[in-house]
Amino acid sequence: MKNIIKNCVLAVGMSSTLYLLSGSIFADSEVRKNSLLVLGLGVLIGLFSSVYENNKLSLLAKTGIQLSGGYASFLLLAYIGTWFPFQIGIIITASLLFIIIFLAIWTVFYFIEKKELEKLNQKLDKM
Repeated sequence: MKNIIKNCVLAVGMSSTLYLLSGSIFADSEVRKNSLLVLGLGVLIGLFSSVYENNKLSLLAKTGIQLSGGYASFLLLAYIGTWFPFQIGIIITASLLFIIIFLAIWTVFYFIEKKELEKLNQKLDKM
């Protein structure tokens, strides 16, 4: 079951990338603009994820940097792309959605990394 879920998530990522690249190349200017903005958002969030390579910062600081950088990028690109009206109620709802999705993905990666560390520690204990 775990492999099925993993494969589905990878397939969604691949199909989304294909859609965005196709939209960036072949679609009309509005779709092209939004496809490029979404790809840009992915790149920016990925760049902010590199903060986890810094061993001098606490996990809380790293998470705060990634969350705030990703959130600021999301709001900026949403504004440029006019993804939604910038009215307070809609901004709050979009912000909550961003934070919920961020925390869900962050939690999954946290437990994956924790499990990997436990396996590594078990191997070291056997040595």
